[in-house]
Amino acid sequence: MKRYTCIPLLRQVYVFSGFRISQVFLTEKELRISLEKTRKTGKCADCGKRCRMIEDVYEREIRDLDFVGRKTHVILKEFKVLCTCGYRGIEKLDFLDKYCLYTKRFEDYIALLCEKMTLKDVSQLCKIDWKTAKNIDKKYLAQQIVPLSGLAPMKIGVDEIAYEKGHHYITVVRDIILNKVIWVGLERKKETLDGFFAELGKEKSAKIEIAVMDMWDPYIASVKENCPNAEIIFDKFHISKKVNEALDSIRKTEFRKADKEERIGMKKKRFLILSRQERLQPEQKETVEDLKRINAKLYEAYLLKEQILDIFTETNWHSAAIRLGKWIANVERLGIEAYKKVISMLRDHWYGIVNYFKYQLTNAASEGFNNKINIIKRRAYGFRDISYFMLKILQSCGWRSS
Repeated sequence: MKRYTCIPLLRQVYVFSGFRISQVFLTEKELRISLEKTRKTGKCADCGKRCRMIEDVYEREIRDLDFVGRKTHVILKEFKVLCTCGYRGIEKLDFLDKYCLYTKRFEDYIALLCEKMTLKDVSQLCKIDWKTAKNIDKKYLAQQIVPLSGLAPMKIGVDEIAYEKGHHYITVVRDIILNKVIWVGLERKKETLDGFFAELGKEKSAKIEIAVMDMWDPYIASVKENCPNAEIIFDKFHISKKVNEALDSIRKTEFRKADKEERIGMKKKRFLILSRQERLQPEQKETVEDLKRINAKLYEAYLLKEQILDIFTETNWHSAAIRLGKWIANVERLGIEAYKKVISMLRDHWYGIVNYFKYQLTNAASEGFNNKINIIKRRAYGFRDISYFMLKILQSCGWRSS
């Protein structure tokens, strides 16, 4: 290892408050920089005062930003101080956290890479263990995420996301006005969402005016209990999903009952009948119209699906509520078995559906967030550290301090 007594360039690049470069050792793969103190006092980690009482001196070796592809280590001496404020311990250094093996700027660099790359790629690029990269990134994220104490949401959207197979979910709360994720909790129980409101506080929870969600009873119970002034709105896309599921069930049943010729005519129609008619091409519309001849019951169920989804485009809430009531009565008169659950769902959740007609709010933005979250999952090939995964969601979709 060749020793350099003075390198002006390094003195400009490797600047550390309270220290100066004394020696530099350079090889093809490594750069080692020895520092010497410029003061005989240490800074108190509590009050920030300079301390003359030095109880001990420790030598430390820490990792810093690489120099032209070379791993760079800095060797320095740290004071253990005794301050008049009562603090007794390691002095405060502006460029290094207490007991940390990496400079702050090196950690910032790792965190920046972790936002764009996989942990494996970061660890290989920077020649550190992947667990080290993860811990640095978690530390950085915890500092960047805005806590609920700094927010006062008036309108929230609540959704659940599966993070792995086997019905493992997380609950995501979004500020509709900010269009940002503000909280993530493990599982999708009432206690999960209760945790959000507990963290937000009773006063702020009482000021929430609107909560948009699916028809998930635990969420409904939590909002009713913790947000006495909130109007609950049920997402129209959840209703659309249930209607489409009922229609698809009818399609399967009719296909099983159909003869050979009818089956030929019904094949490859699933996408068409589940799509909105307004989005179909003219030739596709003609294909759907053929169902009237092939299977009248399926065609009738298709028209009912179009009718109810059209109701949810109505801008006058009073008119929409009347139309929906007539739709329910019509379906009951027709006696279509698969739609009975849809009718029951609509009646049980009528208040939140009418609120949708009034406010026209949905969780549509959550789909964009879900796509981002799926990218995070794919990049990590599945997070075993769920707390880290939730922090990454807040980083990608949340409201950050920087």
